[in-house]
Amino acid sequence: MPNRTAVQPYSSTRVMQRKCRRKRRARAVQRVLYFLAALLVAGAVGLVLYQGAPLRAHAEPPGPADVPADVQPAPTAQPAAQFVVAIDPGHGGVNPNIGAEDWGSEADGLRESDITLRTARLLYDKLAADGRFAPVLTADGSAYLKPSERAAAARNAGADLLLSIHLNCDASTATHGLECYASPPHLAANAESVRFGRLVTAAFRDELGLTLRGQDGVRYLYFDANDARVIAESSDTTPRTDPTFTVLEDCACPAVLVEEGFISNAADREMVCRDDACERAAEVYYACIVRFFEGEVEQ
Repeated sequence: MPNRTAVQPYSSTRVMQRKCRRKRRARAVQRVLYFLAALLVAGAVGLVLYQGAPLRAHAEPPGPADVPADVQPAPTAQPAAQFVVAIDPGHGGVNPNIGAEDWGSEADGLRESDITLRTARLLYDKLAADGRFAPVLTADGSAYLKPSERAAAARNAGADLLLSIHLNCDASTATHGLECYASPPHLAANAESVRFGRLVTAAFRDELGLTLRGQDGVRYLYFDANDARVIAESSDTTPRTDPTFTVLEDCACPAVLVEEGFISNAADREMVCRDDACERAAEVYYACIVRFFEGEVEQ
């Protein structure tokens, strides 16, 4: 049989050593668990603090002191223009049908196309400076455009109103006065065209001193079967099948063609043809356009 008395001391020592190691490992595990628990607690506290007052403070818009000095505020958006106004300067450009510059009428060294374009550009600038309007020139004098092309330019721009500017001429230098041709009764824009026409004729009479031709200066023009011109007063509301000026017929908006006066008449030339007169005429047109879109009716 084996001698147990000889191995007993060795066996007890080994057991004690194992017990001591187990206790040390247990204590080490406890320290690790305590450390991890402390980390979890510290992390939770930090998260609460991070989600607290400092985060809310940064979520608020910065005050004036927080904006860098070199950062400028964005400009305030400007409202879009409310009304598109087509301005049609009569004549201009080389007309292939005549093989020459289309000046319109001429007298005393003045050309109709120069005067109408100057007045149109002055009016364009006045309307452009008023944020309510988006002016459009149907022609700029650099190229000849047919009346149908001018009307198409207004229509394509979505014009709410068209003003065609012209000057009259007569063999007699005594003939004078202004006449304004409106879209005739067979067109849907007739009533508004007449309303604008009456604002224009009254203003040119009262502010510039021009004589009005016909009853009140507002008239209709038709072309008969022989292409001859037939004039009717605006009081004649009978719809006719005869065509009128193409630019009025095809623009699809209220429209007038103004013969500002007679370039062949010295008094009319002084009132609408000279440089300062073009400025005054443009100012009158601008005021009438404003009154038109404000709904004013000439009494």
